[in-house]
Amino acid sequence: MVSPVHPFKSLGDSKCVVDAYRQLYRHGLKAVNYSTPARYVLLHTLRCSFRSSTLGNLDLQRVANTVRFLQRASESAGLEHRIMRNLMFMKYWQHPKVRRDPRPIKGLGVDPHDPKLKEDAWQQFSLTLKLLNESLGTCLE
Repeated sequence: MVSPVHPFKSLGDSKCVVDAYRQLYRHGLKAVNYSTPARYVLLHTLRCSFRSSTLGNLDLQRVANTVRFLQRASESAGLEHRIMRNLMFMKYWQHPKVRRDPRPIKGLGVDPHDPKLKEDAWQQFSLTLKLLNESLGTCLE
């Protein structure tokens, strides 16, 4: 039986963390086609994730699955690419420095200024992303 091949050597050294960061960033840039807003959102997300976690939290299998997911996202404009595009779009609007222009939602009778509506939307997004990560074994955050 063949064991899964990891692109990283071992968990014990900090070089492994640097290699994981570089591969995620490189393949993430290819997945978003180097587009201007998405590349900065990707960089910010990766920096926050790697700065807030410890060496023990790094799961090599999840990182390898994420790199494979990003490779597939860069190969064609399929489902993986659309997931990445929507993920970057949502992360962009989640950033506090982005100017928000609430547009009226016509026909639904919903107030776009309602904070409960925004909180529920972000909560649903976070739950969906968490379940996607669990089912694919990735670390898209």
